[in-house]
Amino acid sequence: MAYDMIKTVLNAESVAAANEKAAEKQAKAMCDEAAATAQTLAAAQIEQAKNQAKLILSEAQQTADGILKQAEKLAGMRRSKVIGDTEKKYDAAIAAVLQAIT
Repeated sequence: MAYDMIKTVLNAESVAAANEKAAEKQAKAMCDEAAATAQTLAAAQIEQAKNQAKLILSEAQQTADGILKQAEKLAGMRRSKVIGDTEKKYDAAIAAVLQAIT
């Protein structure tokens, strides 16, 4: 009878030890999986940030190109206006030179 009680206790301890090892193994596997998932998520976030930075840089470049083209067009228009205004004054300038010479 004492043997049966001791055997039951030993069996229970053995089952408990096996369950504890299985639980430890499962907990380690869960921790490893969580670490791998966290690493994957971090890599995805870094890649997303890089892509967003590239997009912002591209938009900034397009904006800068647009501003440069507008500035070049405006400079051309101003140059044409100055040339036009100068040409309008040629007749008066020639007359003034001729009058000064004579």
